[in-house]
Amino acid sequence: MLKDFFSNATILIASFAVMGQIFKNMPLSPSSSHSTKLYWGICYGVLGNILMAFSFQINSTTIADLRHLSIVVAAAFGGVVPAIIASVFIALGRVTLFGFTETAIVAAISVLLTGIVCGWFSKLNLHPTLKAFTMNLIGLFFITIVFAIYIEDTKTLLNVLLNHYLISLVGGFFAYHLSVYIANSNAAEKELNLSLLKLQESEQKLHKANELLNQLSYMDGLTGIGNRRHFDEVLNKEWTRLTSTQSPLTLLMFDIDYFKKYNDTYGHLAGDQCLQTISSAIKDLVANNPYAAFSRYGGEEFALILTKTNLDKAVNMAKLIQKKVHSLKIDHRSSEVSDIVTISIGIASIIPSSEAEPKDLIHLADTSLYTSKANGRNTISTL
Repeated sequence: MLKDFFSNATILIASFAVMGQIFKNMPLSPSSSHSTKLYWGICYGVLGNILMAFSFQINSTTIADLRHLSIVVAAAFGGVVPAIIASVFIALGRVTLFGFTETAIVAAISVLLTGIVCGWFSKLNLHPTLKAFTMNLIGLFFITIVFAIYIEDTKTLLNVLLNHYLISLVGGFFAYHLSVYIANSNAAEKELNLSLLKLQESEQKLHKANELLNQLSYMDGLTGIGNRRHFDEVLNKEWTRLTSTQSPLTLLMFDIDYFKKYNDTYGHLAGDQCLQTISSAIKDLVANNPYAAFSRYGGEEFALILTKTNLDKAVNMAKLIQKKVHSLKIDHRSSEVSDIVTISIGIASIIPSSEAEPKDLIHLADTSLYTSKANGRNTISTL
């Protein structure tokens, strides 16, 4: 008999472990949704029927098993709803599996009473372990009544009750705490996964922020185009790359004619707006050119790096830029060369090699720009 009860307890504990893992994403608690409580109530009811299927026969009409512990655990974790649902399924199973007899009906009623009383008792504000232990005793109390009615031999009755109480209390203790452990482990795992997800999201946000900061570090704050750092990095990179291909690297340097007088006449805010308007127009002009990198070199001076572009093509680009600036018709009454804003452009082209450096190209372009200014401004010069 003890062996039979032990086998039943083993099935019970193993089932709790399996259910806890399979349904770990749908934990049962008094605050769970009605659908979750319904689902778990059915699961505990099915488990109760499985335990009955592995029960042992005491006499011709009476069987013994640990089905009440399914109801106890359902009530302990989910409260009234899953406890009553489980008890209904077990009661139906008692009548269906073992015949519609007086004993089956009485046993079914005791199961229903166990579900109702344990469900009510689960609402009390007691320590969870004490609550589960008391509900176990409640289930045993109803079982005792049924056994007392249908087991006539006193010695057999006492033997059955002794073994039933022993295995129910010990097995129930382990089954309950195993369920608690599984529930806590699943909650900890869920919390860990949530923390990892938040950490991943934080890392992604940090990565995006770093990318944005990196982009901003290469961007001129006033005009929104590349800054001097961007210019230096692109020039050095292209110089190294084109050294191996022996392709030309061309640099256009240009600034706004008489920009100081513009600021003195219209004010620095107007000067900033002038820089923004011109840089935006040229940025749009070269946007579709995969070989162009446009930057603000400093002050009112701009630079355009052209890779794989010979001097003739660079002159054509310079003319387009000059024409674009003229089309803006920005008033400049203090200019000595025109009544609108104009630019002077210097161009230099070189085939990069290990014998030269990027600063040599800058020097040539700057010299060419100086020539344009010396020639009366609003002109294009080449070297």
